[in-house]
Amino acid sequence: MRCQGIKPSEVRRMPWRNGGGTTLEVAVDPPGATLETGFRVRLSSAEVAASGPFSAFPGLERWLLLLDGAGFDLDFGPHGQVELRNPLVPIRFPGDWPASASLVEGPCTDFNVMVDPRRCQARVEALRLAFPRAVPVPAGSTQWLFIAGGTLYVPEADLHLGQRHALRAEDGPGALQLIPGYGGATLVVVGISDC
Repeated sequence: MRCQGIKPSEVRRMPWRNGGGTTLEVAVDPPGATLETGFRVRLSSAEVAASGPFSAFPGLERWLLLLDGAGFDLDFGPHGQVELRNPLVPIRFPGDWPASASLVEGPCTDFNVMVDPRRCQARVEALRLAFPRAVPVPAGSTQWLFIAGGTLYVPEADLHLGQRHALRAEDGPGALQLIPGYGGATLVVVGISDC
């Protein structure tokens, strides 16, 4: 199994497609892909500083989780509304839906997963760890870990990961042993498998 750690200092700051802000691109697959060239998977985090429209991403599937702040309400026009107010509870929606955010109480930070459903499938979940736990890395899949809070040690990679660090693991089958630091750890686990 191959593992690669990603430090917060290694992420790319990218402008939003609609020009309304910036995103910290945690990871993109294939490496170096852009919004113009297209990608299979993209993980990012952004501060939502003001209410306003989301960028449209036709053909992509989006997952969104609240990391910090009171959150916001999302209006999908004819597709209804949803509240993003509880930390680390993922919501999923098509990237071509019209979406407009209304902040509840000041700026907040979100975590965004975008995938091309013609090329792969995603499973997104949040874990709150107080004790060690194993996360499987099935054959033919890629597992991403994003540390939302606390610290984590991963023996297979001999890596200590702090807040906003990430880890990519692939070439299973195998499993990642996750050992939370003092006070526990919260993380987003993104599993990617080919269609």
